[in-house]
Amino acid sequence: MNVKTAAQQIGISAHTIRYYDKSGLFPFVERDSNGYRDFKSEDLYWIEFIKCMRQTHMPIAQIKVIAELYHQGPSTIEKRKAIFTEHQNNLLEQKAHIDEGLKTLENKFKLLEQE
Repeated sequence: MNVKTAAQQIGISAHTIRYYDKSGLFPFVERDSNGYRDFKSEDLYWIEFIKCMRQTHMPIAQIKVIAELYHQGPSTIEKRKAIFTEHQNNLLEQKAHIDEGLKTLENKFKLLEQE
């Protein structure tokens, strides 16, 4: 499928997919006879993964490292796990800060209701 169709199925813009492509995140996606990316259904899982990781603010450079490690094979599993663990720990730390901020806001609303 072409970029536009892949984008519609994932729910992101074709521009975003092209940006990811230019960033080197799709080295494994084949091209058709005209030189355009030809996404297969299994490639959509990778786009979904990228979308999810970007929503959690994982840098594109780090996603690119994961892609490169993945294509090097099973010998890189521990390196990939380490990257995911670090990202997970960062997200948990951010979540704690968000939870603290939400609690502070809840308390502020209670105080405002008493005025």
